[in-house]
Amino acid sequence: MADITYFILPSVIKDRTGLHSNVADDLIYPEIVNAQVSYLLPLLGSRLYDKIMQQITDDGQPSGYYKELTDMFLVMAMCNWVMAELPPALTFQYWNKGVSTKTVENANEPSMSDIYAQMARYKGRAESYAKRARNYLIQNAPAMFPEYLQPIAGLDQIIPDAQQYTCPIFLGDETETPPDDYSLNKRKPNNFNSNDPYYN
Repeated sequence: MADITYFILPSVIKDRTGLHSNVADDLIYPEIVNAQVSYLLPLLGSRLYDKIMQQITDDGQPSGYYKELTDMFLVMAMCNWVMAELPPALTFQYWNKGVSTKTVENANEPSMSDIYAQMARYKGRAESYAKRARNYLIQNAPAMFPEYLQPIAGLDQIIPDAQQYTCPIFLGDETETPPDDYSLNKRKPNNFNSNDPYYN
């Protein structure tokens, strides 16, 4: 089995977020890997992601422009992505007898809605750093990050996302002509026919 390269270590997350120092590192490492693959890889694309991860493997950290990108945006994005993914891993433990939740002495356990609110809070922070990283990459890629603009062909290769914020609900295509019944766009199309009752 190949060794896993971690983009950040648990100690970095504990230093830069509200994660308590007594949280076991072995509970954090799987969420770091998940955040790398689920969020960082689509942000950077396969070529740039592989370049940075190879530098971390070889030298312990990125170098040159890649270090600037990492220090300014990617570390904090990763810290917040991990914090967004960590609550279920800490709340629910998988044992040979089934799934159980931990109890906390001298503390009140939050409701699931409180936990989801915290997860959304950290994910929003991560997306903010990711958006800034994307803008930085788009502006500086030709001179500093050629891998960002030259994706490798292949079904297993990830092309950098064009946008960070996405909506999982289809709200209709406002360019449809004629617009569907749910569209807010009631503008008449260029080839408008005055005899068409839909626009009268």
